[in-house]
Amino acid sequence: MPRVVVCLVLVLAALIGPAACGDANVPSPFVAAEAAADGATDAPAADQQSDADPTLGAPCSDDEQCDDAIECTFDACDLTVMRCRHTPDHSLCIDDVHCDGSEVCDPKLGCREGEPVTCTDQSTCTIDRCIEETQSCENVPRDVDGDGDPDWACGGTDCDDTDPTVAGTFDEICGNGKDDDCDGEIDEAECITPAFDTCGKALEISAPGQYSLGLAGLSADYGASCVGTGAGWKDAVVALIVPTGEPIDVDVVATTAVGQVALAGFEQCGVAATETACHSSLPLGTGGQISRVRLRALGPGAHALVVFGNGTSPVTLSVQFLPQSPKPDNETCGTAAPAPVGANFLVPLIDADKDLSLGCPANTGELVYAIDVAQAADVHVYAVSVDGWGKPSLTLLEAPCAGASSELACSVGDAAHAFTRVTTPQTLYLAVAATAPTLLDVLVVLSAPTSPGPSETCATAPALVPGQKQNIDLGTHTDDAKLGCLSGAVDAAFALELAEKSDVLLITRLAEGDVVSTALVRPPCAGPSDVVSCTALSSTPLRVARQAVAPGSYRVVVESQAGSNVELEALVRKAVAPTLVAFADSCAEAIEIPLVGGMFQGNSANASALYDVGCDFGGSGPGGAPEQMLKLTLPSARRVVLDMLGSGYATLLNVRKGPACPGAELEKSCAAGYGSQRSFLDLSLSAGTYFVQVDGYAGQSGPWLLNVFVLEP
Repeated sequence: MPRVVVCLVLVLAALIGPAACGDANVPSPFVAAEAAADGATDAPAADQQSDADPTLGAPCSDDEQCDDAIECTFDACDLTVMRCRHTPDHSLCIDDVHCDGSEVCDPKLGCREGEPVTCTDQSTCTIDRCIEETQSCENVPRDVDGDGDPDWACGGTDCDDTDPTVAGTFDEICGNGKDDDCDGEIDEAECITPAFDTCGKALEISAPGQYSLGLAGLSADYGASCVGTGAGWKDAVVALIVPTGEPIDVDVVATTAVGQVALAGFEQCGVAATETACHSSLPLGTGGQISRVRLRALGPGAHALVVFGNGTSPVTLSVQFLPQSPKPDNETCGTAAPAPVGANFLVPLIDADKDLSLGCPANTGELVYAIDVAQAADVHVYAVSVDGWGKPSLTLLEAPCAGASSELACSVGDAAHAFTRVTTPQTLYLAVAATAPTLLDVLVVLSAPTSPGPSETCATAPALVPGQKQNIDLGTHTDDAKLGCLSGAVDAAFALELAEKSDVLLITRLAEGDVVSTALVRPPCAGPSDVVSCTALSSTPLRVARQAVAPGSYRVVVESQAGSNVELEALVRKAVAPTLVAFADSCAEAIEIPLVGGMFQGNSANASALYDVGCDFGGSGPGGAPEQMLKLTLPSARRVVLDMLGSGYATLLNVRKGPACPGAELEKSCAAGYGSQRSFLDLSLSAGTYFVQVDGYAGQSGPWLLNVFVLEP
């Protein structure tokens, strides 16, 4: 195959990985004429051109003749060659999984998986893995015994990486004949004697209060049903001394800053079969881990509590002696307790079981209450944590209370608020749970019925005007759309009319602490099958993008877990074919962004690192990460929105003012995209020349997408 043809094919595959074309200088990946002229062949001219440029199809005279039935290609008639042009749009192939790599569009075969993210740092001293939750790489020092200290040969201080009781970060233990702290000495004068390691050496607690329990030097002597068995777990024993008198309940909360913690109570210390309570580790919203048990009806005398941990920081025990109380039995809808209306009541979520399958996020089990609604009313439920250990999770359900399918409303937050409208007399069920074991203050209020606004349902959705920001108070909305994007959340719907094939970008700005989803949906919004695209996120701004959307009537549905205020905007332009940025390695090769904007796709792994970016954190070396350059010339002031949603690595996006390149830095014109939605800029720019630098955060590079909307100010 001629050399230029080879390079053209490799350029078209550039988004899959780096490609080298020697010193061939091909200004566009679609220059079929050069390939055809480079060497003789017996094949017909049309076949030569098609082989050189796989985006070219059959002869045509208008766009209607060019549908290739490949969903990820932009089909149009290229009147310069009177052939169909099937331009791959990689953004249409993106799925919700980061670690399987960046999907690509093959113009002949459709969407194809890219190369999985390897995250390798080329070091045998690290364990490399891709973290789906943060869409980032983790390179953890290799620690065979799991004690938190890597082997000395890999930069750690562990002199025996097969023994989890030995590390350079540990204290020397007296009298065990072992170099516990890896300093070359055994049982030296500064050694410590572990306390509370066994049932015979238990920490005695005879009064409520806070106690600090160090785990240094302890061993794993006991087990419990809720505790992990991996390396690094240790345990300490507490003897809870109940004074003479009536039986009491003892409430114990264990927290730690590093590692996990768990609690287990026993009738007889050291005998696993006598376990009475066990609670595993849960994350605290403020950082660290928590475990909590309520040991009920303890009579006078000593009672065994074992504290388990696998971290290096001390465990804090908060102990309360409380009047005896039975474990709540309103665990299911069938055993629901009546909910007081108009009066606050306490809900202890200490040892509740998980009986219901609910869409509302929670880590604890739930307790269920029945709300009798005698006539049409608005039903509001409010909840806050009394002790601050967890956030409330409220779910309102209708009969027959069959889990997620019966959910009417869901709310999770520091101050949760679940709301629904009831039009006929009925009994509702309230499932109360939390993110961590806690005591909640709950209030149920029935108020005069209100009528839903037009944005309440997809059937009555008001128009969403492109380019106009819509402020929405979701606190007055209920959960009507069952789209599978954010189960149980309240929602609002707006109509988006597309008169022609269009590129759509939905931008939602949300309140701190809320979780919001935005979806582009086909009427009648009956379920997940009607969803064109949706995303749920807790960071702002949330974006949903879709290229080449067919003309028609659509709905934009916004859902909120907390029922807070959001701002919604739709940006719409006539669909344009994606532009492959094949080179653009320097200012001299910068690709021009037209005034209509567009979708640009490239791969910075093929580029050089020439220009530093102002908002990188540093440490990447001269020039920073490899970058590619684009150029935008504005004849007058414009609003310019740039979105890198779908890019395959942590991006940096920088806009600088020309005419000199790379240009002068502008205020708030550099965005680091190390989150799942990558870099985003919404700028008001005056007339002039601007250079757009697609770079990488912390030296990263790879396949990228850049969606540009140029709007009137």
